[in-house]
Amino acid sequence: MRLYDEIFRRLGKDADAFAGARYTVLPGRGGYFQGVKTIGKFSDEYLLLGFSRLLLEVEGKGFVVRKYCDGDLELSGNILSVRVATEGRGEGSREKNGKDHP
Repeated sequence: MRLYDEIFRRLGKDADAFAGARYTVLPGRGGYFQGVKTIGKFSDEYLLLGFSRLLLEVEGKGFVVRKYCDGDLELSGNILSVRVATEGRGEGSREKNGKDHP
């Protein structure tokens, strides 16, 4: 996709950390993730996605994986946040609100 190529070109050497991790969120509907290597954790409110150089945590409600093929993942549900996972997260760690992820 040309848009991603332009963004990565502007980031320069910093883009290497995000290489292979691309996604689009459709508010209230779900999202589309490209370059997915693994699905680490999954529930109807939490998804941990592995890419070649990073992990992404996706939180929301009503998650259903509609399609996962050749590194492309289509997720339906209400995505509330997507963030780069920090060390120790996504492995059953306790969140600030006291909630354990599966």
